[in-house]
Amino acid sequence: MRTVFLLPMMLLVCALPARAQSTGTSNVALTGQIQPGTCTVAAVNERFPTVMANTFNNNPASENSNSASWLPFNLTLTGCAGVTGATLVFGTAADAEPSRASMFRNKATADAAPYAAIWLRPTTDCATGGTIAPASTRNETISGSTHQVPLCALYVKLAGGVVTRGAISTSFTVTITYR
Repeated sequence: MRTVFLLPMMLLVCALPARAQSTGTSNVALTGQIQPGTCTVAAVNERFPTVMANTFNNNPASENSNSASWLPFNLTLTGCAGVTGATLVFGTAADAEPSRASMFRNKATADAAPYAAIWLRPTTDCATGGTIAPASTRNETISGSTHQVPLCALYVKLAGGVVTRGAISTSFTVTITYR
């Protein structure tokens, strides 16, 4: 008889409902930012045509450019992905000719041609277009994987003296911000 009495009690213990579990909640906040893609930009290393000093105006008070020095070239952006445009900054104010802030100064260190600077224009047709001054910006719309920024450089005779023989060169960094 004992066995019969214990069995129903064991069944009664096993049949009791389990205790209720505690519940909780959690908020999830995910943030981030997608940056524009980029392009690959090759360095530009061009050489001006040789120009004779006597092709510049000999009047010390005047300023003139020299069409024989025209140097059309492109700043080429390739492999552009995720890019719709770019802002280009051409050098800094330190790259400017002290007597003519819109021109790039002659940075030749040995035998530099006096009263000479370099004018940069936003076109490969050097006869037209405006001026890209040191530290100036230019906005470009980019619609493909390759983009050309047309430019032209040319020599300028500065007022204050006469251009004579000598070296002329400049260098500057183009900083590109993509969008």
